[in-house]
Amino acid sequence: MKRILQFYILILLAVTGGCGMSKEKDNGKANQEPMPETEAFQDEFTREFMKSAEEIEEGYYTFESKTKGYTMLFPENGKISKGDYEQVDTDYEALSFAEKIDQENVTYFVTINFEESPHAKNTSLYTKQLSIATGYSGEYTPYKLEDKTIYYGEYTDHDSGLYFYNAYIFSNESDKGIRFVFSGRCIDEPKSCEPSPSVIKDRIKRVTESITFK
Repeated sequence: MKRILQFYILILLAVTGGCGMSKEKDNGKANQEPMPETEAFQDEFTREFMKSAEEIEEGYYTFESKTKGYTMLFPENGKISKGDYEQVDTDYEALSFAEKIDQENVTYFVTINFEESPHAKNTSLYTKQLSIATGYSGEYTPYKLEDKTIYYGEYTDHDSGLYFYNAYIFSNESDKGIRFVFSGRCIDEPKSCEPSPSVIKDRIKRVTESITFK
């Protein structure tokens, strides 16, 4: 468990440490429009996933998967890791992104695995994979929306200050599903403060509930 926590802390420090530094050439879907001065658009690789430069909700734009399998809200200063990205045709996509929110004293890291599979509704299979990946030993709570169902589990590691939110989201109408892992902590020393799970959870749900399978 300790190794898993150390891994997530190192990832958070490495990825969010570079946020706000990218100023590459114009490229991507949103290039035809005036570009917002945010990390999501200033980073060349992240910009490839932005469907348009129109702000859908305050601080959020529309992300479109390169598989064309789903869209979701994406934070304005999120940055997708090019090195972690993987795609297999239209059936599978793995990516990670991070964001540093100075005004909330929070930095976080998200991993997303999209898959189209006949086993997509096998929730025990995919929640078990999530638990193994993060060291989570708790239960998952399901709730059903009109177009998708979400199974989630959450916990806070008080020693490291990390807050984890695992979710498996699958379409009610197709064989598509997403494994979603959020890990966040305070920007200050982990033991000096803790991000409020309720505030962070609202931010997470805004993204997970915005997922639209195509």
